[in-house]
Amino acid sequence: MVSIAFAAAMLACGCAQTAKTMSTDFLQLATDRYSVRSFSSTPVGQDVIDLILRAGQVAPTAINSQPQKIYVVRSAANMEKMNSLSPCIYGAPQCFIFCYSDDTVVPRGKNGNYGEIDVTIVLTHMMLEAASLGVGTCPVGYFDPERLKAELGLPEGEHPILIMPFGYASPDAKPSDRHSSYRPLTETVAYL
Repeated sequence: MVSIAFAAAMLACGCAQTAKTMSTDFLQLATDRYSVRSFSSTPVGQDVIDLILRAGQVAPTAINSQPQKIYVVRSAANMEKMNSLSPCIYGAPQCFIFCYSDDTVVPRGKNGNYGEIDVTIVLTHMMLEAASLGVGTCPVGYFDPERLKAELGLPEGEHPILIMPFGYASPDAKPSDRHSSYRPLTETVAYL
């Protein structure tokens, strides 16, 4: 996958066709990726998990503080707990828990900190890398963070923000009916 900055640089140096192809590839990946809500029981191999985690490692965070703490949940006992913590695990054989740590998060003045923003960026990088590798995901915010911390014994100073079940989509998996429904850019973008 090629970065937008690289594609812009290609355009600037006159390599418009190469940049257009790279942008089209990314937009196609982003368009095709959907939230999987039906998983097969086949676990994802460690080599693939490592690539997905690497995508999170290179994600931008506030002053590169990298406050994320990512838990890979894969034991049957802990996946059973995850299913009791959220109805949105959808039979996935594994999931990621995305937290930020008080030890490394960057303050945001009177507005708290950048933890939730940073973790969301990390999740997005991992979600798109997973899609590029044929692994289905579903970002989930529907859970009680304090209960999750207690059930899984997460340390103080770590804040669960999102969970993301992942695995191979079952044969009957399909995008939701709203997947390809977009508000017009004129409603979501303004030029100042």
